[in-house]
Amino acid sequence: MTKILAISDTHAKSLSALPKALLSEISTADIVVHCGDYTDISLLQELKHMAKRFIGVYGNVDSIDIRREVPAKTTFEIDGVRIGVIHPYWGGASVGIEEAIAKEFHGVDLVLYGHTHDAGYETRDGITFVNPGQAYADDTAKATAGVVTVGDKGFEIEIVSF
Repeated sequence: MTKILAISDTHAKSLSALPKALLSEISTADIVVHCGDYTDISLLQELKHMAKRFIGVYGNVDSIDIRREVPAKTTFEIDGVRIGVIHPYWGGASVGIEEAIAKEFHGVDLVLYGHTHDAGYETRDGITFVNPGQAYADDTAKATAGVVTVGDKGFEIEIVSF
């Protein structure tokens, strides 16, 4: 079993701005995936240092420094499950976002994505879309993350609040 922790939309200068329980999850996950909108290069560097394995993409508000370090989208495979990662770098409304994202990938089983800050998951046309939400807490919402557990029987998804 491989535990993937998906986070997105941290919008912070440092990991210290995130909930301590989330930091604990980052340090223990097999793979940490950041789905864009770090906001500060130092947070990206801290994540790369803390995670056992790190995969990330840039978001629509990320600086050129971040865009030099991570791609706009990527794919990887764990135990036969093909996973796409993206943050709609083009920005825009959340309506129809899964359809636009689906056009960016071919042959994936699962897509991890950010941008809307709305945590959740659903399957459409054989692709499961997972939005981990925002990784910071504010006056209107708790911090959230997606936990994807991949094994020989496929994958399971859980949205966790901090």
